[in-house]
Amino acid sequence: MPHREKEVELIVNSLASSVGVMEGLVLIRGEPGIGKTSVAKLSSKRLESRMPGNLRVVHVNCRTYRTPTSVIQRIASSIMPGIPDRGLSYQEMTLMLEKALSKENKDLLVILDEIDYLRDGDSLVYTLLRLHEGEAPKSPTLIAIARWDPPYMMDDSIRSFMVTRMSLEKYTPEQLETIVRYRAEVGLVDGSYDDEIVKKVVELSEHTGNARVSLKILYLAARLSEEVGLSKITPDMVSEAASRIGVIGITDDYLTSLDLHDKILLLSAAKLLSSSDRSWIKMGDLLEEYKLLCEEIGVMPYKYTAVWKRVRNLRRIGILETKKSGEGMKGQTTLISLGSIPADKLSKKLKEILREELSPLPLF
Repeated sequence: MPHREKEVELIVNSLASSVGVMEGLVLIRGEPGIGKTSVAKLSSKRLESRMPGNLRVVHVNCRTYRTPTSVIQRIASSIMPGIPDRGLSYQEMTLMLEKALSKENKDLLVILDEIDYLRDGDSLVYTLLRLHEGEAPKSPTLIAIARWDPPYMMDDSIRSFMVTRMSLEKYTPEQLETIVRYRAEVGLVDGSYDDEIVKKVVELSEHTGNARVSLKILYLAARLSEEVGLSKITPDMVSEAASRIGVIGITDDYLTSLDLHDKILLLSAAKLLSSSDRSWIKMGDLLEEYKLLCEEIGVMPYKYTAVWKRVRNLRRIGILETKKSGEGMKGQTTLISLGSIPADKLSKKLKEILREELSPLPLF
């Protein structure tokens, strides 16, 4: 795994022992698309290879399983199929897991992916780390994956179980180039791309630091080239692929990771731009639309200075573009654009995300 081998080795060396996998908690944090899940999965595979037949790995995506009860059920049913997914309380489900582990002659490693989405995560993590106090002969080892530190991870009752905590940084342009070139060598036909294509993909995605975006552009460029009968990817196809995903890679994960007010600001810009034939909007218009949306959603809007700071940050990470107004416009103001990101598609996606995040409020 390019540029993440050091982290994989750290986890493996921290958890492996002569008698199995050490109990405890590993926390991997960082933004989307920088290898958190891949590090966890590759680490678990390396641990399995060190103790063949003696380790069971269960991956749980907490975006899907959002309650402690559903996570416990998912883990227990992977060991003992047939456990009902409804009707049992949290305590009853925990006892079922303890019984399953008491009959299992293997260590258990649980990857809790996207733990940010988990409700009452402190209760679940605390329960799993202390299963050895019940019928289970040994507690599972946990690898938690998050965009940031869940507050309860700093609680002494959980922190005492922490084996290692690591933060993954965004990939540099040089690292993205290595990753794109490696995937191209593995996944594309020889002669179907050249170094110019690799560099073009990186050029259009490097400011995100997100390998998922880079690889999505490469994949889509290859598919588009196939569809029109080309035997080689062209720079134009890379540009077309980038434009179809919003150039900077406006993926669901990327948008979901943004702060609530950043989402509202982007939705405000997208609504204004999609409802007119303009490619730029005034800062004052954006502020007014932002305030209206905040009122509609039921959150307190930020004042001008705080909003401007957020606009600058969104510009820095490549989602918004800004410029000063020129001739033909009364007064000096800042103009804001989404660049080549389709405003209508962005608006639709942000509405979907906000509906889910703020449910059960009747939005939009």
